[in-house]
Amino acid sequence: MTHNIQRFVAVFTILMFLSTLITVHVVHADTTTFRYIQVDLTDEEMETLYESSLVYEGITFYGVRESADIWRFVIDAESVDDSLIDVITLYDAEGVPYTFSPNIISDLYPVEVEEPSVVEEPEVTSTIEPEPVAEEPEPEPMLPVLSIEAVNIAGVDQAVVGGELSYTFIVENTGDTPLTVTNMSHEYFSGNLEQLSVESFNQRVFDRLNELMGDDGLLPGEQVEVTELLSIPADYSLSTGPEIGSLFRVTGVDEFDRIVTSESQQIILLQQPDFTVNATSEKATVQPGEPVRYTYTITNTSKITLFLSDAMLTWPNGALTEEERNMANRRFREQVEAIPTFIDGFGPEEEVTFSFELPLFPSYDVRAGAELIQRATFTFQVNEDVGVARSVDVPVGVKQAVPSKEEEPKQESKKQQQEVKTEDVSVVKIIVQENGAPPVEHVDESDTYAQDLLPMTGEADDAWHAMIGTLLFASGLLLLIRRKHPSTKP
Repeated sequence: MTHNIQRFVAVFTILMFLSTLITVHVVHADTTTFRYIQVDLTDEEMETLYESSLVYEGITFYGVRESADIWRFVIDAESVDDSLIDVITLYDAEGVPYTFSPNIISDLYPVEVEEPSVVEEPEVTSTIEPEPVAEEPEPEPMLPVLSIEAVNIAGVDQAVVGGELSYTFIVENTGDTPLTVTNMSHEYFSGNLEQLSVESFNQRVFDRLNELMGDDGLLPGEQVEVTELLSIPADYSLSTGPEIGSLFRVTGVDEFDRIVTSESQQIILLQQPDFTVNATSEKATVQPGEPVRYTYTITNTSKITLFLSDAMLTWPNGALTEEERNMANRRFREQVEAIPTFIDGFGPEEEVTFSFELPLFPSYDVRAGAELIQRATFTFQVNEDVGVARSVDVPVGVKQAVPSKEEEPKQESKKQQQEVKTEDVSVVKIIVQENGAPPVEHVDESDTYAQDLLPMTGEADDAWHAMIGTLLFASGLLLLIRRKHPSTKP
């Protein structure tokens, strides 16, 4: 009887132990949740992505590839909230991760867990515990690229005292995620600009940039651009602040609260407007009736753009009439204003060469203007308050044409006539001397009257010569008569 009782107790103990094992496995099967996750992949990704992991409630779970685009994950939890699956990461053979956001998970398939078969063993001496598995370090989530670029471009076209300095500000989202600009600043670290003027300028810039960006911020690849003019006052001290430097800084934030900053520095050296003008004439000497051809070369020697304000001709020396001067000046101004380079602005280091012809009429008075000096004055400006003028003088000799051999006697006769004109003929004395008698002096006081009637011209000279010859002939004839009829004493 005692032996039967002992056998019954032993059998009962074995049954209870097996029942305990079955219960443990069933409970464990009920608390283990499987998840099949399907991700849309390309054909190339299906061939290269082998391993996977996901983050659920801050814990990384590693899965097994079931098919080309399905991975199975075993999550040891009573219930799995799919919305809490943060990131799904797939790895290729080299361990390079590919991250997918949860919203592209195409489907979830809960799977019933098969109950493990019970191995009937007569005796179980100990419970085998699974070997601990070393967990791999949790990979950081692959977030979209966050990047922003701030650009500050300052123009030097009007960077002069009394001018206006042009600034162009650009803000661009160069990343892969939308961002919101939270702060903008533009500070001057050199130069002696007035603070109130700078603050007013910056406020206009920031208001326009914010208006262009709007409340939604900047999308990836989107940019905004604003250009404003900063006035440089006429009393600005160029000696103490020839260099104006500024720093433009922009700060942005994305939907993950990541902060990014970009800045752009700009330094401007104030310029002095200036240019050079050179001129030459085609001939050093011309004759009346010939045109005088001038060639001008103008070079912008500054680093700013100049705009033509005026072009004018004057003649410090010469015998041009008022009408000729006005006509030449008008033609010169119209020709200069039509030069294409001057129409859109005379840029830095640009050079212009052009010619101008001035006709000399045959009536040009050589004696009054044997040297013709032409002065060309050009005036360029940066704006209404800032300008510069430069002049150049070109002398040209004006001479009469050299006479030919046939014209030489006529020219000689005219030359003699001109010499006679310069002599003093107010009184003419004729001296007649008889033989043995004292000289007799005849004074002709009618010269002055004759001079009044016959001015000093070629015709007057011929009349004088005829009168003097007649007097000389009469005197000689009187001497001959007296010699043939000598006087007799009574």
